[in-house]
Amino acid sequence: MSLFDDLGGRGGYLLLLVLTFALHALLIGFVLGAAAWATVRALRGGDDPIAGVSRDWLPFGLGAAITAGVAPLLLVQVLYQHRMYTATLLLSHRFMAIVPVLIAGFYLLYLGKSERVQAWNRVRRLLVHGGALAAFVFVAWTWIEEHTLASASPEVWVAHYAEGRLVHRDPVIAQRLVVWLGLAGTAYAVGTAWLGGTLAGNAGMRRLGAVGLGGLTVALGGAGALAWTYGNDVAATAGRAVVLAALAVVAAGFGFLLLAGGKLRAGRRLATAGVIVLFVAVSAIRESMRAHRVEWRGTLDGAQGLPLFLLFVVLGVVAIVWCARLVRRHLDRV
Repeated sequence: MSLFDDLGGRGGYLLLLVLTFALHALLIGFVLGAAAWATVRALRGGDDPIAGVSRDWLPFGLGAAITAGVAPLLLVQVLYQHRMYTATLLLSHRFMAIVPVLIAGFYLLYLGKSERVQAWNRVRRLLVHGGALAAFVFVAWTWIEEHTLASASPEVWVAHYAEGRLVHRDPVIAQRLVVWLGLAGTAYAVGTAWLGGTLAGNAGMRRLGAVGLGGLTVALGGAGALAWTYGNDVAATAGRAVVLAALAVVAAGFGFLLLAGGKLRAGRRLATAGVIVLFVAVSAIRESMRAHRVEWRGTLDGAQGLPLFLLFVVLGVVAIVWCARLVRRHLDRV
């Protein structure tokens, strides 16, 4: 079945999950991309305007990403309650390690943007920025692992528990991670193009266009591997979302080409529109592949609070945008 066929009472919840997760993924993608750029810059030595923009925005970006992650986490619990809880319990301490790792990564981001750290030698700076990047990749891997285990059959759960494993092994975990890491490059490129365009300059904007194209290439490679693994299942369950994703890739790719070619305004706008639609489409594909796992409970039919939930979603988005504008205005004056 397709994601929005035979919706019943779950349709609104699924739609909200797709949209809120897309927002969260965009923000966390920016964080991963910025951390990667700062790490590569530390490895090469020296500095550049884009690395400076990345370090300045990373703590705010991570805070916004975590805040935006609350809504999809609640919706996942509503739709896949016993599956999510089962997978989390099976991964046990391995999954709970997300919390201290995130705390460590958050601290390293603040440390990495300090003037003291910028005066350190290359190895020590690399440890700070590389440590933050490793922390976020670990969190991304673990969430994908939990998602994959939650979508598995009860027989897989029994075998996992009987063997006493804390790690779920499935080839699609690495393939999905490659897709999201590639998409992170696109989110980082468009985010930095808007947040630090004046600081990065024309040359920096062209480099961001190249980063966006590279991210699309990596994501397409991971998507190809997933399509090979799943066969015709993807087209059967998420055909419309796949078509939308393909159109978004073309639009984003053309926008990044314009950006890399020096046509900054048109390229930035087209790339941004394409990337936003692409994240929504990929989120829809993600849910289409497991929507049949939803076990609707009658108690949810009369559940209250949706208007209040939507109100706070809007307030959260407005607050994030407002804070971003405040930070950017301050950076422009520095």
